[in-house]
Amino acid sequence: MIKAVLFDLGDTLWHFPNMPPHVVVRAETVRRINALLVRWGIEPEGALMFLGRDIRLAVERETEEAYRTDCVSPDYPDLCAEIAGSFGLRLTEEQMIELWDAWNLGGQFFGRALFPDAIDTLRWLREQGFLLGSVTNRAFGGPRFLAEMREYGIDGYFQVVSISCDVGYMKPHPSVFQHALEALGVAPQETMMVGDSLRADVGGAKAVGMTAAWKRRPGTDAEPEEQEEDAFRDAQGPLGELDVQPDYTIDNLWELTQLPILNHA
Repeated sequence: MIKAVLFDLGDTLWHFPNMPPHVVVRAETVRRINALLVRWGIEPEGALMFLGRDIRLAVERETEEAYRTDCVSPDYPDLCAEIAGSFGLRLTEEQMIELWDAWNLGGQFFGRALFPDAIDTLRWLREQGFLLGSVTNRAFGGPRFLAEMREYGIDGYFQVVSISCDVGYMKPHPSVFQHALEALGVAPQETMMVGDSLRADVGGAKAVGMTAAWKRRPGTDAEPEEQEEDAFRDAQGPLGELDVQPDYTIDNLWELTQLPILNHA
């Protein structure tokens, strides 16, 4: 019997239907980093205008490499310090975190929106007595990300939120799933994972013995969900090409309420 349901976030519970143009993203990134540099007493001129760009390239490179190999989450503030060092800046630990926070523009800036049936589905599952958790690949987490979840009214539905950069491993690594399972006190065979990525969500969950529901992405050319998550998006072809078979396939979240394995009525 399934006792707990875990959810991915991007393109599963929420998406980015109104992404701002890249020029707007770049301008806001430069503005935030420049304001931070001024506060540090550094004049943001010359090559420093490209600091945000180089952080983005490094994040994409390191995240992609980790995702394709050992799935150990990069230390992103440390990566910011490394890039800043290439511009002649020597940052304290506090400044590393400040720079990383300034570079992350946040979901509201990117037009994040819940899928229309997200809240109703989560509420239904809670009313049926299921434990709920989120297991998500993120390049930033901590209190700021949990605050973003509160802004969208979904934090109260989850008993655990396992964020890759906080746990230290990215899906499909088993450790990030096990973090959620241990927090909920359930076994893998008592748990269903719901997500849009065949490799990260479906393959990762099934590898640890969980039931997996694949939520197909709406459209084939969806935008990357956030600036800092570009490298998490695995280019997926037809299902058979990945040799991963989900236990269930859905096109919207409310379909979960119709699955016999979750419908205890």
